[in-house]
Amino acid sequence: MITVVVPTITGREDHYARCVAAYESRTSQPVNIITLHDYPTCGEAWNAGADLADGEGDYLHFTADDLEPHDGWDVPAMQAVKHGALPAPRIVRADGTLDYCGYHGVELPDKAIVQMSVIPFMSWEQWEKIGPGLPIHYFSDNYISWRGHQAGYPTVVRRAFAFTHHWAQPGRGAGMTYQQRMEHDKALFAAAVAEVAVR
Repeated sequence: MITVVVPTITGREDHYARCVAAYESRTSQPVNIITLHDYPTCGEAWNAGADLADGEGDYLHFTADDLEPHDGWDVPAMQAVKHGALPAPRIVRADGTLDYCGYHGVELPDKAIVQMSVIPFMSWEQWEKIGPGLPIHYFSDNYISWRGHQAGYPTVVRRAFAFTHHWAQPGRGAGMTYQQRMEHDKALFAAAVAEVAVR
């Protein structure tokens, strides 16, 4: 079973409904969907969802309400985990253009090693070594990938670990402008990494 943690906020009900319907119909394994309403940041919601799930199932997956998984998205992700890695997805925008494939705006081959995954998926054993994540909005996924590398789990592109990102606007930035939130969270991410480096 895959525990799927979905943060959502008021004003994004249609996005949330599409997201959950896709997970329920396009996943090869049973899913346990944990919904977190109106948390200030994705990172806070992801951590809370992991705590609520308390190790239930085989895998832990952090997503967002404006993401729509493609058919069979989970199979290559589970394969990556079974080989001791973390999967990085291929993501397209609603118009079908590329958003991300190991890097933003770049098509990379399957199993290419990259620095981060923007949609975390891992085993519970991996989460025990990686988590918790930072309670920030942006760069929370960077931090999880970075922690994975520290624990010996490389991040690899799995092109069929695929999603459409609909870029819902309500709540984006978590109370700041997009640019303010990016700069704020980037600084917190850098500080967390630096703190570990000096230990």
